[in-house]
Formats: sequence, structure tokens, C-alpha cells
Amino acid sequence: MFRAAHTLKGMAATMGYNKIAEVTHEMENLMDSIRNQEIDINSTIINVLFECLDQLEYGIENIETECNMDISAILFRLNEVSSNAEKHDHVAENVTCVPESIDLKEDDIKKCQSLCEDKDSSIFNVQVTLDETCLLKTARTGLVLRELDKMGTVVKTVPSQEDIDSGKIDNEINLVFVTANNENVVIEKISKVSEISNVKIDPLDLDNILAAEKTESMPNIPSTPTSTSKSMKNSMNEDNVKSVQSVRVSIERLDNLMNMVGELLINKSRLNQLAIELETKKLDETLASLDRLTNDIQVEVMDARMVQIDQVFNRFPRMVRDLSIEQKKKISFLTEGNEIELDRTVLDEIGDPLVHLLRNAVDHGIETPEERIAKNKTETGSLNLKASRLRNNVLIELQDDGRGIDPVKMRDVAIKKGLFERAQANDLSDREAMYLIFEPGFSAAEEVTDISGRGVGMDAVKNKIEDLGGSVELESVIEKGTTIRLKLPLTVAIIQSLLVNVGEETYAVPINNIVRDEVIEQDDIRSIKGEKVVNLRGEVLPLVDLHDVLSVPQNKENYRDNNNLLVVVVEKAGQHIGLIVDKLLGQQEVIIKTLDNKLLKNVKGFSGATILGNGNVALILDVPTLV
Repeated sequence: MFRAAHTLKGMAATMGYNKIAEVTHEMENLMDSIRNQEIDINSTIINVLFECLDQLEYGIENIETECNMDISAILFRLNEVSSNAEKHDHVAENVTCVPESIDLKEDDIKKCQSLCEDKDSSIFNVQVTLDETCLLKTARTGLVLRELDKMGTVVKTVPSQEDIDSGKIDNEINLVFVTANNENVVIEKISKVSEISNVKIDPLDLDNILAAEKTESMPNIPSTPTSTSKSMKNSMNEDNVKSVQSVRVSIERLDNLMNMVGELLINKSRLNQLAIELETKKLDETLASLDRLTNDIQVEVMDARMVQIDQVFNRFPRMVRDLSIEQKKKISFLTEGNEIELDRTVLDEIGDPLVHLLRNAVDHGIETPEERIAKNKTETGSLNLKASRLRNNVLIELQDDGRGIDPVKMRDVAIKKGLFERAQANDLSDREAMYLIFEPGFSAAEEVTDISGRGVGMDAVKNKIEDLGGSVELESVIEKGTTIRLKLPLTVAIIQSLLVNVGEETYAVPINNIVRDEVIEQDDIRSIKGEKVVNLRGEVLPLVDLHDVLSVPQNKENYRDNNNLLVVVVEKAGQHIGLIVDKLLGQQEVIIKTLDNKLLKNVKGFSGATILGNGNVALILDVPTLV
């Protein structure tokens, strides 16, 4: 942080942005005092540093009018915390750690000896650490090596010079350096290079190294000569591996590329259909090769669109911290699975829903320290945000150990708002009562706050996730806490689906929504409160006949055999529902085409359309809004 402030100060001053430079200079002074243990860090100092960050972000976003930015308040706050902080008379002693030694070969030792004989020189082991925020690591390392070359000779580097040139470099460079200068001069010269966070230097004694070499000079004789040659070849292959290079590509180009891949897959499906009709063996072989090629292209393009969910998760620790201070609550916030990847389109859409959920958890879920102690809980509440892969989906879980959701209270609120009569509300299961939280305008908050409580947000969360082809699940236990699960597809462009016939029409049901398929008998269907249900192995399964929902007439040729019905069991908000269809056509990968037509785009029950191999169009069912 100190180095980042120092770098930003220098860059701002160079470019004439004096107010940004002044703020970062005062930040640098404060952090320098902390670094030298002259003052103790506390929550007030952390808050002020966050305020500085906000001020700098504002200044950079409005860089054209930076000269009009008022920094007097933040400078006063910085000076105030510096003067009021607990100070210490002592300065922390510099602790020198011996850096990891470099394995010097015989040629390296001879070179060091030769350089030391020619002039009065010393051998040093130098360890240079780059800033974690450094983007151009190869360039920074090159500048360090150039400074060292002016003062002496670099005998060996770890990583090697080839790895440095090819970009295979971490934050640390370890090297052996021969120079006539003393340690302080070397450190001073290297430290002048920007984005260097630390420099360590230790003298090397060649006599000790040679003694160690003699002790370990008896090599182990390999049992077979081939093992040595193989290891040498492997070592050579590793040294010759090319570095992975990258270029920046706009999301628009990736979208266009994905659209073209979609068209390619459509044409591949049509060719497969023609191959079935023509029954040509040579064509089958060619299409099998085309299948592999198009699949490889699709995987590569989809991988190029993937972005780590960390880009969204990183926003939240600061937000939760600020909200907890505002609410006078103590909250331990942890994130997990930050490395999980999602399609850029999906990632861009989930930020706001997660903000709503986190704000609700802080405001309604986690209690104040006094309340928690009275309930025999720890005074610090727990709030965890976790991402994980679940087959072709990403599962995001938000879990707190707060109040939980009271189903009785939810029923009372529903009656008060006129959503249900008392008898109807009492008939709701606890699970159904809790899920009322996702109804538009529904809020169980006793008072409206700046954070939440207006009944706006939870229904928007549900709608947004379902628009992305995902689902929302809720679990809650009173005084134990609440868990909300968001199940999202990896991508919204291409999905796996089950093709079904309903009457003469073909529809695609996303595999993400499907639990299983079943065959039931019509005689087993019962009616409860006017709704069709069937008892399947102890589970009461609500039934929805797609002929009725989609207003599709039944086709006698396609119609169900005898007394049997085909049922596709889908999941909606954690509940299983059976969709009655006429025929299962099989699983197929489909490309989603949006319904841009003014007459169709607002029709509920459909998330898009796709073109099948025979050229026909099939509508893709949006299960959450359909049933």
C-alpha cells in the first residue's frame, strides 16, 4: 500500500495533478509511520484510508476538473488521526532475512572468482521483490538488471534470463551480483526503480560455497543410463517451453465470435440431419470430424469469454464493512471460490442481485452484538459468500448465522398486506411462507432503513437470476440463520436441452431445470384444491399439462400410449413439478436466439428460440415463468 501511494504520488505530480499528489503524499506519511511502528493502526485509521481511496477514485474519475476538487476535509482527517494516534518512541529494528540461496554451478563459481581477481569486488546475493500490483514485471526486472549492469556483473538470475525475457516471472527475482560498490549503494540504485517493494542483499562467501560443493560432490550413480538421459531431455524440454502470450480483445468481438460459432453449430446440426436422411458412410465420417472440430472451437471461444467471479466478489468486503459500521454490528465476512469462472455476460448481471442480498443480510439477518450475546451467540456475526462449480452450473451461496426467517411472521405480513385470508395463509407450508419474500413489494421489515425494508429488491433478484436461466433457493432456520443459493448457467449463449413434442410442436427444455423423466398412469392422478398431483415414491408431485399451458391441441399420432403419460420433472425454487409432454426427442445442444420481435419479447414462458437440424424453429421454455 505504501509503495502504491508512493507511485501514484509521483505519477500525479509529474502530470500536474497536484491535489491527488497532495492526498497520496499525506497517505504515504501516515503509512510510513505505521510501517515504522511509530503509531499503532486502528479502525479509525483504516476508515480514513478508505475515505482517501474514495477521494482518489473521485479525483481520477473527474480528472478534467481535478483542480476544483476540495481536499481540505480529507487532509484534516489524515492529520487528525496522525496526531491522535498512539505513538511509540522506538523505531522498529530492521530484520534481515537471508534470502533463498541460488544453486551456483561450477562455471558460475569460476566466473565469480575471475571477476573478484580482476578488481577489488564483492559477491552479493540480491533479492528484489516487485509490487503485487506491478503489471509490467518483465520491464521492471529489465530496469533493475540495467541498473546492476552499470555497477557490476550479474552472474546468475532466478528465474533465468530466458524466462524473464519470455515473461515467466513472479514477484521475486533472486540473483548473484559481483560489484566493487558497497551494499547501501546497490540498494539505493535498485530502489530508484518504481514498483519495487523490497530489496534484500547479503554477501556470499565463495570459500563456504566451495566447501559445501566438495561435501556434496559425490554424485549418485543412476541404475540405468536411460534415466539420466530422460531427465536431461525433460529438463531441456521445460527450458524450451514458450511462454503463453495474451492480447486484449473487446467483449464485442467475443460476442460476434460466439454468434458465428452458434451459426456454425446450427449448420452442423443440419448437416447431421442430411447425413441421416442420405445414409452415406463417407459423409458420416466427414461429419464426425466436423463435430470434433466445431466442439473444439466452441470450447475455446467459451473459455475466452470466461472471467473469474473474483471481479465481482472483490467489491463486497468494503461494502459489508461500511454497512456493519453504519448498523453498529460486528460481522466477519468471508468469500470462497473466487477463482470460479463465469461467462462475462452472466458475471456483468449478477453484481446488483448480490448487493441486494448482502444488504438484506446485514440489515435484517445479522443481529447487533447485544442481541447476539442475549441469545448466547458470539457478538460477531458470520456472513459467508461462496462460489462453486456444479456440473454445467455455478452455485453461489450466501449464508449468515443471524435471526433467520420466521414463517409465522411471514404469514401475518401476508394477511396484513391483503395477499391472503387467514385460512389461506394458515394452509401455507413453512417453506411457501418463507418464499413470500420474493413476491413484489413484500417486506417483513418492521421499519424502513436507508439499506433495505421497502420491499424492493428480493423480487428483482429472483427475476434477474431467472432471466439468466438460473434459479433461487432459500433455506432458513429461526435464530440459526439463512442460506440463499443462486444456481447460474456457465453461459447464456449455448445450452444443453431436452427436445420434447407437445402436440405437433417441438420445444426445448433446458437441462439445468430438469431433474428426471418419469412414466405415470392417468389413473394415478389426483386432484388437490383443483390442482393435478401424483404420488411418486412418497413425493407429492404437482402436474402441469403443457397442452393446456401452451394452448397446443393434442396430436392423435403423437398422443400418449394407452393409459401412460410422459412426465418431465423440473425444479422451480427448490420444488419439483411434473410437465406432461407427448414425446421425448432426446438431448441436444442448442443456440439461444433472443425473441426481439415486439409481439414475442414480453411473452412469459419462453426464454428464446433455436433452429433445429431440420431447419424448424423450436421455442425454448422458461420453466420458472411457465409454471
